[in-house]
Amino acid sequence: MSRSSSMFFLNRRIFERLSSRWTSLAPTVATRRRTLALTLGLALTWGGASLSPVVQAAPTSQLAPTLHGEVQPPALDPVDELPDLRKVKAGPKRKAAFLELVVPLVQAENARVQADRNWLVGIETRVNPLREDERRRLAALCDDYGVAYDGGEVPRELLARVNTVPLEMVVIQAVEESGWGTSRIARQSNNVFGMRCFSDGCGIAQQGTSRRFQVFDTVRDGVHAYLHNLNTHRAYAQLRRERNTLALQGKSISAERLIGTLHNYSTSPDYQSQLLGLLQTNGDLIRRHGIEGGEGLVVASRHRRV
Repeated sequence: MSRSSSMFFLNRRIFERLSSRWTSLAPTVATRRRTLALTLGLALTWGGASLSPVVQAAPTSQLAPTLHGEVQPPALDPVDELPDLRKVKAGPKRKAAFLELVVPLVQAENARVQADRNWLVGIETRVNPLREDERRRLAALCDDYGVAYDGGEVPRELLARVNTVPLEMVVIQAVEESGWGTSRIARQSNNVFGMRCFSDGCGIAQQGTSRRFQVFDTVRDGVHAYLHNLNTHRAYAQLRRERNTLALQGKSISAERLIGTLHNYSTSPDYQSQLLGLLQTNGDLIRRHGIEGGEGLVVASRHRRV
């Protein structure tokens, strides 16, 4: 079989699988998503470029509450190359294609973080002492999040760091930093958040400047690194304090409140205003994609006190 024929049948299988997943939705939504699936399938093979074999990820079944409700983490295929969304018409179609890709990845990574938080809250609030295996897991989480651990109980700083970020804020930053997934940096590095690196020769260079940006194997790896950056780097201590204060007060943690703490994310003087403007225009669209995913439900809620 020729290379072009193989790619045709591969895209046909991708299209059929996505179509069957969405047929349970309302007819108008299913029709729109089938169109988007075909569009993305074509975008992945522009110019006869080969597509890496799709490997089905193991399904995640745990129902994990997030900042705005509960998310059923979907089983996700690894996206190892961002589609060239420049070939999708700018406007609603390009926005939909970008959100179809990014929203499930953000939901899955938020659910992973929330699962760790749920475990921490569980061992912190019970009467029985920690088992040895639990102490090892706790020590590993402290090491991952850069928190000192003395071998005792759950550090309060760890609970302040192991927490999710509002879906709308994550996606809006991806929109701003990647131009709806069309920037060269995003396309060539799977880095949709504009995360820089600083060692000699690292990552990918920005043309015309000395700046270099991180490169990730998959788009989800980039989402993971972005959340970990916000949850650990000293530049975002104010974000974590604001989020923790709202959580302890049992108040809703909104994208608007946390965007107001991103003073150190960009050198642009009106960066936060730009994000808030994008959020005002696209917030409802992002939330609809979060709900229409079928495998993830986002609803308004409040944090419990922890």
